[in-house]
Amino acid sequence: MISKRSNRLTKATLFMGVALAALLVPLIAMAIPGTGDMISIHSPAGREISDLYNLISKICLVILVIVEVVLFTAIFKFRRRSDDEMPAQIHGNLNIEIGWTVAAAIVQVYIGWVTIDVMSRTDKMPETEMTVEAIAYQWGWQFRYPDHGGMLSDDLVVPAHKNIKLEITSRDVIHSIFIPQLGVKMDAVPGRFNYWWFNADGPVNQVLADGYERVDVTTEKRVTTRPELKSKFQWLYGENTFNGRDTKVKGLEDRVTYMAQSRKVEEVSPYAKYAAVEYDGMCTEICGKGHWNMYFRTVAMTQSSFEEWVQDMQSGSGEVSGEAVYSAKCSSCHGADGAGSPPTFPPLIGTEWMNEDKKNEHIEVVLMGSKASTLLGDTTIAGVTYTGVMQPWGEVLNDAEVAAVVNHERNSWGNSGGEVDEKMVADARKALGLPPFPAGGAAPVPDSELMAEGENLYAACASCHGNDGKGLTRVPNLAGNTTLLSDVKATIGILVNGQDKPNWPGKKTAIGASLTDRQLSALLTYMRKSWGNDASAVTPSEVSRLRDEVKQ
Repeated sequence: MISKRSNRLTKATLFMGVALAALLVPLIAMAIPGTGDMISIHSPAGREISDLYNLISKICLVILVIVEVVLFTAIFKFRRRSDDEMPAQIHGNLNIEIGWTVAAAIVQVYIGWVTIDVMSRTDKMPETEMTVEAIAYQWGWQFRYPDHGGMLSDDLVVPAHKNIKLEITSRDVIHSIFIPQLGVKMDAVPGRFNYWWFNADGPVNQVLADGYERVDVTTEKRVTTRPELKSKFQWLYGENTFNGRDTKVKGLEDRVTYMAQSRKVEEVSPYAKYAAVEYDGMCTEICGKGHWNMYFRTVAMTQSSFEEWVQDMQSGSGEVSGEAVYSAKCSSCHGADGAGSPPTFPPLIGTEWMNEDKKNEHIEVVLMGSKASTLLGDTTIAGVTYTGVMQPWGEVLNDAEVAAVVNHERNSWGNSGGEVDEKMVADARKALGLPPFPAGGAAPVPDSELMAEGENLYAACASCHGNDGKGLTRVPNLAGNTTLLSDVKATIGILVNGQDKPNWPGKKTAIGASLTDRQLSALLTYMRKSWGNDASAVTPSEVSRLRDEVKQ
């Protein structure tokens, strides 16, 4: 008798433990810093997405609790109590089944309704005030600013409180851009552009004990608003919260919450001198061995600070750290100490490229990667053959950055190969037939890339102008067209503004108005170099300048 009673007690205890765990696990998960209200709260669209996520999470938690309670109650109440007992046979209850079916349908319709409502507002791109091209590659990011002459940056820097259009693509494999605090997530696919938009709070929404602190975009003075948020965040941070990270958050909590808060730019940041807030950006596709390090800074600045940053970038001001470039671009293959990774990636210590007579060869290797003349075929160093493939960095690093990283490699780890300068890098580019890429300049865009992109874009024009550039009846020929070949400004004006001529079958639509500077330059380049045409390519920066001049 005692044994049976003890057995029942053990079973009851086990049941209660399982039931308690079923209830506590989801509750604990929602209480972890970095979840719930702490994600995506630094942009208007991000807040809407977070609110939807939190609402659906709570609905799912309620459903989980109800289902688990009913399940464990049924298991306990209708269990078989002895080997010779025949449990009661329950064949269902029509009213209950109809009730939960109707209830589930109502919940599903409600979730669908609120989800579509949020999607309709966040997916629809509003009128944007600036465009940035986000270009992924193995293994890093490049951000091109077509509105600023094709300027390039390794980080996504934008003015706060502006609608920013992201044009997202990839140079090699599928990547995915993810900025959790701003609610940005979109795949980067080779050969096509995907689009997203965001509006970053910037120096705003810093969680304070007395509410949100923001910077007025007109006066750029700090003001505190929404004091009701004190009670919302105080349960987690208490009274010691400051602008950015809470220094009391350590260990796992620090790792969980690093994505969850905007934080003031630290002094070690290259953006420390600007009025800015920094967020985390990353790739969320498994794109290769360097995927783990595909992080970038997303920096939202006040308007005046952003204008100062643009001026700094375009003037090429500021000293480039070769060690920083090496750490970001080279160390994952060649090692932080330059020792390499046999038998794939060669060492940089004491190799032939590091002696005084091999400066140009060293620059060529950085610019061309495995296509460099000295790397054609396998590389043998100290009796070890290396078979790894090195990517070219000529389109990623400008002359100042190439010179800096080459000098770092030639004068570190015991090497003493002498130094190179930006002019040597520029001369090497010219000798190799590469487009110029000075510090602060726009990205070099090879004609082959523009031609390939332009051919795809021209498909929309071929129905009237023909696949061979010979227009249909009363439609101008593009083959040998004097305006196209000799007057880039006039051609851009026709494409951007449209044109209406009496002898045409219809008005020439302003197809160029919806194209980015990069796309318009690709289309122009393709038309100027196809069907026997032999004119020069048109760069995105040139399109940007001329588009402003011809806008009506």
